[in-house]
Amino acid sequence: MFDMTDVIDLHVHTAPDLFPRIGDDVSTAKACAAAGMAGIAVKSHYESTANRAYHVNGQVEGFTMYGGVALNYGVGGINPAAVQACLAVGGRVVWMPSGHSGYHAETTGALGGWGNSFMQLYNPPGAQGITVLTEDGKLSDYAREVIALVAEGSALLATSHLSPPEILAVLEEARKRGVRTLVNHVLYMPKCDLGFVEDLVRSGAFVEICAITVGGFWNHLSLDDVLAVVDRVGADHVVLASDGGGIQTPSPHESLRVLADNLMLRGVPENDLRRMTVTNPRELLQVR
Repeated sequence: MFDMTDVIDLHVHTAPDLFPRIGDDVSTAKACAAAGMAGIAVKSHYESTANRAYHVNGQVEGFTMYGGVALNYGVGGINPAAVQACLAVGGRVVWMPSGHSGYHAETTGALGGWGNSFMQLYNPPGAQGITVLTEDGKLSDYAREVIALVAEGSALLATSHLSPPEILAVLEEARKRGVRTLVNHVLYMPKCDLGFVEDLVRSGAFVEICAITVGGFWNHLSLDDVLAVVDRVGADHVVLASDGGGIQTPSPHESLRVLADNLMLRGVPENDLRRMTVTNPRELLQVR
């Protein structure tokens, strides 16, 4: 069985939330700590989790919850003020828009929705979906300012549910500023082919594969799909995360362990698995 000691999961959802969650901040942190993990990054689709992380870290010894902010309508979209405030109180991750991104709406057919009855964000009147690009396809001034703030705060920038062209524009600006970047659930949203995954890595990004998108929970990816990414770009550029916390999937630490165990059974060396679950997340968060 894969040893979860020192693992950091960069993609976890907890209660309180607008959607049903399997555990709250404290219970999820305690369960992950009991499994031997070193930390989790908690993402909310509607608010900053930096303050929540502060309180968890005072209650769960030897474990770190990392907070951040996802730039959906709940925080004003591509809002530098929300980013500055989050980072000022200890946030470590800035996610681009998720359910409120225009690309998410195109992909799922529902702005703020995930194609089911129990996951729907409020859409402000007239909302068309958030983009980081101007009408002529350039990165917006607000997006540039967000990236500048991430650089100033030495935080991690994650692309969340942006489109491929948006991701490339963000990565180009982030690379200029020396910002560490993670392309989330690279085989789910966006649904990247292997050539594009290589382009992302060449742009300096790490690519994330999420446990709940493998095996039928969400995106029906196979282990072969995961192995193809790892084989193509190497474990040095891949992060395994859970994207766990929903009531229809196992607890985050179990989701991630099961994925790692199955990859190990398919021949992925344990050293590579630890690179993707321990070393790379630590590097992205600048954990000393």
